[in-house]
Amino acid sequence: FPSERDEVYEAMVGDPNIDGPSLQLGHMEETYGETKKWIAASRDKGKQWFVCNDEIGPAREGVVPDSIDPEHNGVRKHALWGNLMAGGSGAEWLFGVGNPHDDVDCEDWRSRDVMWDQTRHALEFFKRLPFSQMEIAADVVTGGEAWCLAKPGEAYAVYAYPATNLSVTLPEGQYRARWYNPREGGEP
Repeated sequence: FPSERDEVYEAMVGDPNIDGPSLQLGHMEETYGETKKWIAASRDKGKQWFVCNDEIGPAREGVVPDSIDPEHNGVRKHALWGNLMAGGSGAEWLFGVGNPHDDVDCEDWRSRDVMWDQTRHALEFFKRLPFSQMEIAADVVTGGEAWCLAKPGEAYAVYAYPATNLSVTLPEGQYRARWYNPREGGEP
């Protein structure tokens, strides 16, 4: 229900038999806000949902082949990290319609090898965090553009895009700061 999320999902929020949606979004830039919205709405109704991201749009794009978009900056930032940094449960990739190796005729999954790597890097990063105990902490980061997930006083994950003009304010205590490159992975 990409264009009917509010009317369809509002009726389902709080239903004890529903664990959550896999959002189909016409514009990947909506991912963070929509994920955050449905997690909060379901938590407020007594049963927090698992909110996934499914078939990001626009439908003609999705995740295009590496040969067309070798870095996948928009998909990585908005669809993958936007969902996870809002507390979501991850993403499923649409290969678009009309691209080489699209959803209808993909014969070479290596055509999106870079995106598979970047998805793996995100999973490796979040496995190192107390992710299930973290919540959005928008007040931690000011200036610039960034999202923050936190287990207050213990762990803070900040995704900055770009990492300029940011100010991070944490409660008193000792913290160790580490950088992680979502394009390349590695040890944070």
